[in-house]
Amino acid sequence: MSTTLPTSTPELTTRPELPTPTNTRALRLVAALRQWGDVQPLSNLFAPGNAHGIQMVTWCQDGARLVDDAVSFEADVVVLDPSLPSFALEDIQRLLHYEARPIITIGAIPPHGDWGSALYRAGIKGHIELPLNDDNARRLVSLFHGAMQEALRERSSASYIPQIAPQLAQVIATQGWQRAVIAVWSAKGGVGKTTVAENLAMLLGVVSNRKTILLDANMAGGNAHIHLRLSPQRNIAGLARLFEAQKRLDPKDVLGYLTPFRNNLQVLVGIPRQFMAGEMCFQGAQGREFTQTLIETLHSMSDFVVMDLGQDTNSAVHLQALRQADEILVVVNSEKASLLDTQEVLETLWEHVQMDRSRFRLVLNRFHPEHGLRRKEIVEVMKLPEVGVIPEAGEKVTASLNSGVPIVLNGGGEVAESLVRVGTTLYPPLEQIWSQRGKFKPKGKGLREKLFGGKRP
Repeated sequence: MSTTLPTSTPELTTRPELPTPTNTRALRLVAALRQWGDVQPLSNLFAPGNAHGIQMVTWCQDGARLVDDAVSFEADVVVLDPSLPSFALEDIQRLLHYEARPIITIGAIPPHGDWGSALYRAGIKGHIELPLNDDNARRLVSLFHGAMQEALRERSSASYIPQIAPQLAQVIATQGWQRAVIAVWSAKGGVGKTTVAENLAMLLGVVSNRKTILLDANMAGGNAHIHLRLSPQRNIAGLARLFEAQKRLDPKDVLGYLTPFRNNLQVLVGIPRQFMAGEMCFQGAQGREFTQTLIETLHSMSDFVVMDLGQDTNSAVHLQALRQADEILVVVNSEKASLLDTQEVLETLWEHVQMDRSRFRLVLNRFHPEHGLRRKEIVEVMKLPEVGVIPEAGEKVTASLNSGVPIVLNGGGEVAESLVRVGTTLYPPLEQIWSQRGKFKPKGKGLREKLFGGKRP
């Protein structure tokens, strides 16, 4: 089976500055390849003292030795044939998140088999095709340097979160959890539901690494692309017009409108201009049918769909999304008029729209004891179980929005911890994953570490 692979990643479109003796040492390369015929072009091109700033340090023919070899030779990059005996996909992440420095992997794709998709999901930073020759070996020069610089930028970012340890991953695999469509909604604007939705999507798709889609379906004007610094060109309106024209949505069509964020999170950007909500593709029966089809398609493509919805339940898109959600997180703050207005709308949804009350949960945002209402009083008024209380921290939240880095990816803190507790009600393993941040370890020491205790000889 053939696999269509990207020819490059966006980060590698511009060739970075090559290392020189005055700015950095040569990148150290491990050739994890089966055949000497594939290794030889690398050995010739990256011999000691070559002008490319890259040095091949060893040839690894056994996948079971890959991590030890890369660590003990202080490698920066691995060229990997995935058909190598005893190779484990998890080693790509093990190398990338090695605590001393990132060790990036470039895939060497065999001519037979469906390796490409699995390798990119596992974390390779680019690929070439086998068999290797002088031409595609030279392609590796810019690929190595660009991928290495990108990995270093990611590692130095405040939002860096390493992959969890394989032992924890095994524990998670045995725990029960359900795929779900999650609506984040409020009957009032300005209560922080977009912030809650975006950060929950980060916790599920980036931190937990589950396939997650953040759907900005706010017909009052979506802001996810602004907060996350995404291009608004591919947005929900384009899909709605496509559905209006062809009366169906193919998953391939939907995929073309999704914008990757990080790890396993993708975003369907909302309407970039509020007037677009008035288009016929979002109205009445047409809008309801589009929304239903869109959510069903997204759900089939992911573990979690997190929907940021506008407050107006007269909108066909908002109401249909609420009807289809497995969990509805109602975001409120401790302002009395806002609570009473939201409770009135909820009663209408339960009594006249006949929505199942058991699907609704309460998230109390920007709470402070000095606001004059107790949590118990708010729960009694709303007639909903409380699943999260997020403290007042307006300046920190605003700073995270302006920085383009959601607060759960920006160093934690009390607000992030509160959002994690909400996320754990949707995906219970999140609590363990969150506690393991920064604790990823390589699975063994190489010979040099065993002999010299981690010090240079």
